[in-house]
Amino acid sequence: MAAKDKKEPAKELAERLADPAFRSQIEEGIRNMPPEKAAELVQMLEASLRRRRIELYGYIGAAVALLLGMVVALYIYGASDHGNFMSWIFLVPMALAGLVMWLVGRWSSADRKASKRPRPSV
Repeated sequence: MAAKDKKEPAKELAERLADPAFRSQIEEGIRNMPPEKAAELVQMLEASLRRRRIELYGYIGAAVALLLGMVVALYIYGASDHGNFMSWIFLVPMALAGLVMWLVGRWSSADRKASKRPRPSV
């Protein structure tokens, strides 16, 4: 029963952000930050949004690859003579979607590593 009473951290934070007093505390804390720390926070947020965008492109790309691949596989399966075993053709679109997701994961990891590298200060 105690496990049910515990809220997930993301939901709890979302509920707390709806509270105007909590939001004003956060805004005041950000206003009182030193400029270099505020710039670091902005860089971290931008890197996080960039990685999310990369992942979204991956999800969309995998979905398109899967949809188009299944349509092509269905056409090939229907057009083939039924004397040959052609069911393997339906595995190709899933493998292609998996490849897309793997490549996007590598891209996202590389972006994460690049954003964690110390940048020279200007």
